Amino acid sequence: MRPNRYTVRLLSIAEQDLQEILDFIAADSLQAALTLADRIETDLYRLGQHPYLGKVPNDEGLVGMGYRVLVIENYLVFYKVKGRTVLVHRILHGARDLPGLLEDM
Repeated sequence: MRPNRYTVRLLSIAEQDLQEILDFIAADSLQAALTLADRIETDLYRLGQHPYLGKVPNDEGLVGMGYRVLVIENYLVFYKVKGRTVLVHRILHGARDLPGLLEDM
């Protein structure tokens, strides 16, 4: 029996984040960019099977906004579970100003 799956949907800003990350890495190494893209795709698929796989963020403001976070290498995937959908809001490098980038979402 196939487990119940959630739909994983990237908001347009998350798609833009991902494209910028992959473009930046590809400028130095196309293979590294392809490897990271595969890893992200695999982990997003897993998120569709297990939407609470990510942890609750340490920042109380992000918790209050309902975010969960999935760590993929140096990148953080911020998402919310709405019904049977996992909405990916942002994909950001862990060194960025996270609360400032997420508060408007």
